[in-house]
Amino acid sequence: MRQSDVEWTMLRPGNFDSNALQWADSVRGERMVVAPFGDVAVPAIDPIDIAEVAAVALREPGHEGAIYTLTGPEPISPRQQAAAIGDALGEPVRFLEQSRDQARTQMLGYMPEPVVEATLDALGTPTTAERSVSPDVERLLARPPRPFADWAARHIAAFR
Repeated sequence: MRQSDVEWTMLRPGNFDSNALQWADSVRGERMVVAPFGDVAVPAIDPIDIAEVAAVALREPGHEGAIYTLTGPEPISPRQQAAAIGDALGEPVRFLEQSRDQARTQMLGYMPEPVVEATLDALGTPTTAERSVSPDVERLLARPPRPFADWAARHIAAFR
């Protein structure tokens, strides 16, 4: 891209709020979230914020050649996400922490081994950059990014 003559803008979202949909079945059936690294927090972004940033970058001038890192407003752990889903449901959602080996076994059912290992490394030991909140969403939208709790409330039907 950088070497082409085409104008470009790069959006780099990290962890998505909507990744929590992977827990919908267990929350509906058992009011439980099962995940590794329960207390490792990284900022998760609402897909609506990504879309709104993309719309700004496409419609307004001045974004050519820019690279925007898109994050949510604060780091949030899987345990905290489970609690936020429970708050939106109006009843507790338990959190059960998987070991790395348990998570690896589960993930190998739908991902190739190198991807599983890289994913577990990123989830378990995120870099400083992966743990950091970027100012780009707030700067481009003139408001803070939406918190995970807002996403959970809007998507609570998936967890009922």
